[in-house]
Amino acid sequence: MKFLINSLVLLGVSLSAIAQQQPQLYNLPTPFERYSHYHLTVRGGAAIPMGPFSDAYIDKSTIKNYSLALDWIFQKPVSIGVEVGKTFFSQKMPRALYNLGGQEVSAVQTRTLDMMPIQGVASYYFAGTNAPIRPYVQLAAGANLLDYTLYYGNLANQQQSVKLTYGAAAGAKFLFKKDGNFGADVRVKYNQTSLNYDYVDKGVSQLNATVGLFYRWW
Repeated sequence: MKFLINSLVLLGVSLSAIAQQQPQLYNLPTPFERYSHYHLTVRGGAAIPMGPFSDAYIDKSTIKNYSLALDWIFQKPVSIGVEVGKTFFSQKMPRALYNLGGQEVSAVQTRTLDMMPIQGVASYYFAGTNAPIRPYVQLAAGANLLDYTLYYGNLANQQQSVKLTYGAAAGAKFLFKKDGNFGADVRVKYNQTSLNYDYVDKGVSQLNATVGLFYRWW
């Protein structure tokens, strides 16, 4: 009998100790909170021309606007990464008379600008790694591969170049599941690219409004 009582007391003490430890186990930081990790984000949405670029060359928005970003997320609320994008602007003008090579030609003018920016990105976050909503701001700079092609019917005036590009953005990431790997991204980004050619003599200004998906791992 004494042995049974001692056994029950020992069992009770053990269960009490386990119960006290369980909340601590569940409160341990997740790997995403303990270690630096990575985000791969795919974005797409509208690109809106702005400023002198919109006034002089193309004022039509496009949805041919995509990007792929890889970010290294530190334990502090900052990250660095690289983003590669693709934007294609195009606008057809009414038929008009143009002076080409000293001759007046009646033609339909089609204005295009194809861009592929490659930018380094620095981000600052306003919430923890596992917050369901994580707002952020970004600064970016890099190079933009440009293809400026202006068509007069079948004739084309083309220039290909590599120009400086930089921008700033604000957005938020939304986790689908706490401690999960997948989530959504919403971002608005202003971008400026240097260009001085033909109709575009004061650079290319654009505003990108995108939604996307991200995957994170460590």
